[in-house]
Amino acid sequence: MPDPNLQVSPLLPSESEQYMRIRHSVFKTTINKIIYSRGEPSQATLDRVIEDIRGSIVNKGIFYLKCVDISTGEIIAGARWRYVKPLTPGATERTWEEVEAAFNDRIQPYEETEPEILTALFDLFNKYKRDNLGTKPYYCLDTLVTLPQHERRGAGSMLVRWGCERADEAGVQAYLEASLMGAPMYARHGFVGKEEMELDLRKWPGGEVHKFIPMRRPTKDEREART
Repeated sequence: MPDPNLQVSPLLPSESEQYMRIRHSVFKTTINKIIYSRGEPSQATLDRVIEDIRGSIVNKGIFYLKCVDISTGEIIAGARWRYVKPLTPGATERTWEEVEAAFNDRIQPYEETEPEILTALFDLFNKYKRDNLGTKPYYCLDTLVTLPQHERRGAGSMLVRWGCERADEAGVQAYLEASLMGAPMYARHGFVGKEEMELDLRKWPGGEVHKFIPMRRPTKDEREART
């Protein structure tokens, strides 16, 4: 069971820097090596990231969450969920124009970014989404991070459950790209994924092969139909 001292709530715009620092600390040896392939991000880049997060909360309605240890007041984990849905009220599918618009809502290159690497990453992710999610709406978990010293307290599961519950309320599927290490935890929440996606960056100096597992959580109706 999750630690009773943990509480999930929306991230406030004023907490954007705290979220950014947790994310960059956790992703330092993984995703950051893809996004900042040309070197460590400068303070100017970090400031831009903070503003991007703040702007997404205020203007784009993206769901940034925090998990707080209420006994100390410390933010120990965070997540970013998006509801990718039709723009037309009452529609059950998105138009292909809406699909393409969602694909193009990407992280913009920073000074430390190699644009070709970022394009390769999103092309890989987007191909799977296009082939397997099509025009159906879904909740997408873009980011999940927990400070290492607070792992195994249930914070990650609480943040995953938040989005899964909302996907069920909306009657839609949920989706994410998992690391090989993180996939078993997502599977416990009903996410299914078998094939691996491979991003081979060895043609760039210091580049490595990065592997991900695309995972989809069927809708509540789909899950109930199988039981």
